[in-house]
Parts: sequence; structure tokens; C-alpha cells
Amino acid sequence: MNDDKKPVISLTTESPYIVVNLKRFENLHGKKYPLKPIMGLCRCGESNDKPYCDGAHKEKGIDWEKKPDRHEYRWKNYAGDEITIHFNPAVCSHDGSCRDNLPSVFNIDRRPWINTNGASVDEIIEVIKLCPSGALCYSIGGQRYSEFYSGEPLIRASKKGPIEVLGGIKLNDDQGEKPETEDHYVLCGCGWSKNKPFCDGHHLEKLKQNNEK
Repeated sequence: MNDDKKPVISLTTESPYIVVNLKRFENLHGKKYPLKPIMGLCRCGESNDKPYCDGAHKEKGIDWEKKPDRHEYRWKNYAGDEITIHFNPAVCSHDGSCRDNLPSVFNIDRRPWINTNGASVDEIIEVIKLCPSGALCYSIGGQRYSEFYSGEPLIRASKKGPIEVLGGIKLNDDQGEKPETEDHYVLCGCGWSKNKPFCDGHHLEKLKQNNEK
């Protein structure tokens, strides 16, 4: 694909996510959203047309700064007999793919929560590939693997939170923020993340609060 035609996401401290040249745009269940050559996607959480921006941020501005009490950026290593799993809580969007698909390895009610010998290497790799944020990767024989997505560029957006970005879509952030992995990462769409512009799972807290009302 010509570089001029590749999809790009750009943002400033005062703008929504500006997406250009995207060919696939859908929700988390695969239903397609209408595409435009240039789209603004909500990052403040206040739009009435989510996942699109409707200009709601112009009233209160955008809270774009990282919070001092966010998770510490630190890779934790869980060595097994044949594979080592690496996890970084600062990057995690808490979508639950690891926990739901392989609880014998990923169990948040257990300490340590990752049991690297709890399943076969192939099973572990397949589930790590489901992680949308780049918080999980693995090593075998001293070689680290963190880039997994080989499909066409795609954005999967929830109307209540995360914006999953797949396929090597470049992120141009005027603050110089870079995703952990180029081929898959998750942006905050609710405005609650403490690790903006990336999702840290705080949309789950917001959903819980709304359900209790």
C-alpha cells in the first residue's frame, strides 16, 4: 500500500482522534460503521454520536494528560518450562480475552495470576495473540515475540469505551506518545483512562457506575 494511502490516526491536546484513509471500521462484534475519508472519533467520552466526535469536547476541553497514579510502566516476566510470558499492567486495557479464553493460565484470583505451565505453548500463544493492547507478549528460546496481527488495517470501536487499532495504523500524537506495539494497540474513548491516549480499562468502572444508577 502506498504510504499516502495508508490509514493514520492523528491527535493533538485539543482535537479528537482524526482518522484518514481507513478502509475497515466496525464495532467490537464485527458490525460495520459508516466510513468517511476523514473521520473524527470521540476521545472525551461526551459525544452523543459515539464512536464519532460531535464536538462535545469544545465545551469542557480534552483531559489529555497522564495521571500520576496510573499503573507503573514495568514488564513482569513469568517463566515456564518452554515459554516465558511477559505482562505490562500499564498497557493493559482489561478486555478479558486472556482470562476468559485460558483460565488455567490467566487467573486474576490466583497469585501469581499467570501460571505459564498451565497449558500448552500453542494454546498460550493463540490466547496472547487475542490481547488487543500489547500488554502481553512472549519469549521462546530467548527470542521475544510481540507483533502478531497480519490482517488489513482495522479499527474496532466501542460506543462505551475502547478503540482497538489493528494492522499497523500509525499514531501521530503531538505529545510524542507511541503505542507499545505498532500492529495492535487500544486508545481511550471514554475519557477516563489514566494513561491517555491509551486505554487502561477505566471504562469498566464507568459502566459499573452507570449500571448502579
